[in-house]
Amino acid sequence: MYDIIFIGSGVSSIFTMLKLDTNKKILAIDAGPSMENRLAQPSTTGFGGLGLSEGKYNFSPDLGGNLSSKIGENLVIKHLSEVEEIIDTFGGKSALTYQSHADIENDSFIQFLDCPTKHLGTALSKEVYNNIFAYLSTKLEFLFNNAVSHIEKTGDTFQITTSENNIFHAKKVIVATGSKKNPLLNKSFAELGLTYQKTRVDIGFRIEMLSETFDPILQNNLEVKMRSGNLYSYCMNKFGRVIKRHLHGRVTAEGQNSREDKPSKNLNFTLFRPYYFDTEAEMNAYLESLFSKINQNQDRIIGYPLSSLSSEFEPRKEIQGTVPYESDFSADILLEDLLQDTLAFFRHLEQSMPSKIDGNTLLYCYDTKDFGPEIQTNMAFESDVPNLYFIGDCSGATHSLSHAACSGLYLGKILR
Repeated sequence: MYDIIFIGSGVSSIFTMLKLDTNKKILAIDAGPSMENRLAQPSTTGFGGLGLSEGKYNFSPDLGGNLSSKIGENLVIKHLSEVEEIIDTFGGKSALTYQSHADIENDSFIQFLDCPTKHLGTALSKEVYNNIFAYLSTKLEFLFNNAVSHIEKTGDTFQITTSENNIFHAKKVIVATGSKKNPLLNKSFAELGLTYQKTRVDIGFRIEMLSETFDPILQNNLEVKMRSGNLYSYCMNKFGRVIKRHLHGRVTAEGQNSREDKPSKNLNFTLFRPYYFDTEAEMNAYLESLFSKINQNQDRIIGYPLSSLSSEFEPRKEIQGTVPYESDFSADILLEDLLQDTLAFFRHLEQSMPSKIDGNTLLYCYDTKDFGPEIQTNMAFESDVPNLYFIGDCSGATHSLSHAACSGLYLGKILR
């Protein structure tokens, strides 16, 4: 009998583990590979979850989810500070640390947000989480390559069954599966009387332009975060590159910071827009259909020069894209609402700049952020089933590495 079983060993569960009483008997079960295998072969699952990707932590209570409305802004700020301290303790002090800032005033259409940011990059993220794993593996048990296929509760005891027919029992269960749900777990949650709310996925163009375009806004800063209506900017990389990311069977366009590879002359960021679906199955079917047309069972990325999408933006300077792409003007690939919102954003952005947005600016289809459909939980992330908790992105309350980690620290202190 375990005191606590974790389902998933991503960022939120890891930061929970770091705060738990080491005298407790704890097991973490993950469908993905071990840390050793993750270091040898790229994967989005396993120990560390998406924490082993670009490793960008935005330490603002306003960016990354609805955590402030759940536990209060002061606690979020306090725990975000502790998240940074822990990352530094396990080897992250050399990360690129800066204040996202714009030296211009907000207008009625675009908000420019200040935010302290710590950007580890992939190589340093792997080092940090490998150090954390080495520490935690002496305190608790891990079981990898086992997907949890069933959860049931009898009295005060949970029974956990995995895909490899391993059976475990626990007093408490913490679900930390990230944004992607397991259909078998969904069935178990339904049997336990739990229901999901609407499912959200954010889709956006990954935008690449000459870095000098943003110099009047950035000046000596590395990033600025922007909001405008349904749109928000994400993961700006000055002198960075656009790379292909394999996630949930999709090949998407993702940004990479300048320290991961040879610096470019460009700047890239994503403009995301949220889309909502009644069920996760509907969302997955939509994304599968969309990306099957984009990827075509290959690593194909679709990209467009801005001038090919709107004649109001004239080509001026040559922009060398950093990822191979094809242009495809099929109507069922271009999302019209996203495109029109993005064009309106560029029009207003020009008002804050001395120069025009270059028509050779590249828009790649698409970057995505999946969000877990939210299960009703109380302030302690406990569901309507006593001693069954949901934290991180699968709770629907966090949408970022920093806030997922913050939720883990918060729950770990409660259960310590």
